[in-house]
Amino acid sequence: MTPSPLPAEDLDVLDRATTLFGRALASPLDGDCAACPGWSRRDVANHVLGGGLRYAAYFPRLPESEIGWTRTADHAGDKPVPALHRTAAGLRKELARARDADALVQHRLAEIPVRDLLALRVFELLVHAHDLDPATWESEEAEELAAWTVAHARDVVELMRQFDVFAEARPVPIGADARARLLALSGREI
Repeated sequence: MTPSPLPAEDLDVLDRATTLFGRALASPLDGDCAACPGWSRRDVANHVLGGGLRYAAYFPRLPESEIGWTRTADHAGDKPVPALHRTAAGLRKELARARDADALVQHRLAEIPVRDLLALRVFELLVHAHDLDPATWESEEAEELAAWTVAHARDVVELMRQFDVFAEARPVPIGADARARLLALSGREI
């Protein structure tokens, strides 16, 4: 079978989701994050920013001892939006140069295909953008990104759920839009 890289359209989805999360970072990071009990808004921001570094480190298969620091560092600092683009650049580069979207990378919990790692990252960006600033989802673009994510991330989200990364999915009303379905998939209240 001939290797097939990620489609340019999928990389565009990643770029658009990163930009949407950047809009959520523009709101103050003070206080608690109501959608993530026990986490501050800064904790959520740092989790997502550090995630870009962690996901990039999965490609060269760096050991956990070399990437564990990304879980505790203050990546957002005083300028969270530029920090987002800085911490996301390495992952974007790794995904763009991946020769085969079906090649496996070692996520800390399981080996997953490159295409699923991209989908998981987009999922994380969108859901946490909503956690930080629900107004970021009030656009047609957010609906399009959510629809892509529901279609592409369901399997990897279910895999991560087996490791207690996500709460159980919630039911969605008939006719719910993709944004509501994505929140339900993440285990969040709609």
